[in-house]
Amino acid sequence: MSTVEFFGGLGVIGSSKIMVSHGGHRVLLDIGLDIPAGGDLFRAPVTPRPGRELADRLRVGAAPRIPGLFDPALLPGSGEPAALAGAGAEAELAALAEPVGETAVFVSHPHLDHVGLAGFVRPDVPVHAHRDAVRLLTALADTGDALPGHEPSWQPLDDGQIVHCGEISVECVPVDHDVPGASGYLVRTPDGMLAYTGDIRFHGRHPDRSESFVNRAAGCDLLVTEGTTLGWPAPDGPPRNEDDVTDSYRTLLRETAGLMLLALYPRDVERAAEFVACTETAGRRLLWPSGVAAFLRRMGVDAEPLDAVPLADLHAAPGDFVVAPEPYEFPALLDLPLSADSAYVHANGEPLGAFDPRWSLLTGWLATLSVPLHTIGCSGHASPDDLHRMVQRIHPVTVAPIHTTEPTRLHPPIGTHRLVPSYATRYTITGDPL
Repeated sequence: MSTVEFFGGLGVIGSSKIMVSHGGHRVLLDIGLDIPAGGDLFRAPVTPRPGRELADRLRVGAAPRIPGLFDPALLPGSGEPAALAGAGAEAELAALAEPVGETAVFVSHPHLDHVGLAGFVRPDVPVHAHRDAVRLLTALADTGDALPGHEPSWQPLDDGQIVHCGEISVECVPVDHDVPGASGYLVRTPDGMLAYTGDIRFHGRHPDRSESFVNRAAGCDLLVTEGTTLGWPAPDGPPRNEDDVTDSYRTLLRETAGLMLLALYPRDVERAAEFVACTETAGRRLLWPSGVAAFLRRMGVDAEPLDAVPLADLHAAPGDFVVAPEPYEFPALLDLPLSADSAYVHANGEPLGAFDPRWSLLTGWLATLSVPLHTIGCSGHASPDDLHRMVQRIHPVTVAPIHTTEPTRLHPPIGTHRLVPSYATRYTITGDPL
């Protein structure tokens, strides 16, 4: 019998992990970290202990206790004195090292809340992702921003490629999101089909990808969908799109006399490239932290590092530049020529938003420095209306909204059952509890 278990994304945004099992074979869809907010015990200012990143997360329930998934060398008890390794909870967690059948991991896209634990996977477990996602993650690793743990055994996937794990087959179907290589997956077993959206939207640059996923998933037995925006305040009108973001950025380039600061998530490579072009057209230079610039250049973006420009040049002509500072090195802002004629442009960079505990630090520093804040981003997630239209078109037997704080706000059409999953509970491929 095919079973489905949920080990993350339940009542929270991020941390997605869905296990599909059949006949001794297992497929894990996404392997994400919690977004550092709310009750996350590893939110700032807490930092994981080097070498204990996985062990500590397992001890406090911030990583799933899935047998046979994680690298034995990184589990609690590995390399520790016998007295400690055999003690209580450590010994219990060390037992997770035992292999369990054949396992394969499939990452939907290279955001940490979907891939952040991939570096802890045992070396003999393949980790699949779209080749564009693998390229991005490899570029990050090569420029100093590797996943914690070690580089996984990446298996790049092409559009529509199917991978078999025993009698389970997994098809990679690209979707639109705000990062290269975003994909959903169609998982087929002898008992039926599960469709998983990953993170999806219909108002980005490539809505055709998401529309194709909807068509391919139609009539599935279980639809597991992200529902991020269900927990957000009701939108006023249609969602902002990427054209809106670019237009807002161009306007601020024209209207800001002094130095502009920019917060943009570098993994949104497409937007970064557009902003570089807009900045150049406006007669300014966009400067990035050196590591970010190296990463973007690896991804084909003509990115200029901040340390290539003398600070005196910034002070001599602040209106000639846009600076993307390191997100949390706020005291470094004191070295820049900032004034009320400056602007801080937040285009979905870090900190991620008001829910992020570091947001108040950002706003406090900007207020102290008298720098106006402009938020111009657009969501990487489908609006509530688009989510409902998607579910109606797919019309699955059961829909399971995850990756949201408000799963009960997804109202399925007549004939579709809504499942609000419980942690580590086994369900059939049609969403019935076992």
